[in-house]
Amino acid sequence: MHAFPRLSAWPHRLGLLALACALSACSHLAAVPHPPTDAPGTAPSDAGAAPARLALQGQLSLKLLAWQDLPAKGLSLGFFFSGHTDQGLLDLMTPLGTLMAQVGWHADEAWVVNQEGRQAYPTLDELSRQTLGEALPLRSLVHWMQGQPDPTQPSTPGDQAGVFEQAGWHIDTREIAEQRIQATRSANEQQRAIHIKVYLDR
Repeated sequence: MHAFPRLSAWPHRLGLLALACALSACSHLAAVPHPPTDAPGTAPSDAGAAPARLALQGQLSLKLLAWQDLPAKGLSLGFFFSGHTDQGLLDLMTPLGTLMAQVGWHADEAWVVNQEGRQAYPTLDELSRQTLGEALPLRSLVHWMQGQPDPTQPSTPGDQAGVFEQAGWHIDTREIAEQRIQATRSANEQQRAIHIKVYLDR
């Protein structure tokens, strides 16, 4: 089954609109092989502790609200995630299913592959910051899509079951049975508000 607060000058040059234009140029991107189950140097020391591999597919809606002199921007993509939080591959597609780009990561590196080739980054945060203008919690999002907090970070339960706060985000998984979750980051003097909606395929 096929399944991503500091502000710099990047949002002015590499915001969501620029990303959409860049990705649209990749409509004929050749498929890139998914990383092996245990890539060299990424396997855990205790094989019995290896996290279960996942396959998640659906639609991702990302909205950056207007903030200071930055306009509101939005992007809707299909996605296919395979792997786990320590090593994974995220295929990004148009809503009609055309492959546009692929994001991958393991313990020591993150990268994006598109028509222009492969660009590496030291972390997923840096990758999303330099391509989207904002650092997005892609690793934590894998956990949130399963209806649970990221176990590597503190979280606070909300007033209702299925709602919690984590890493500055408000996560609502009350519709997880309908394969929908939402994650919202509020705006303040240092960061803009972001709203993420995920619709998982059954």
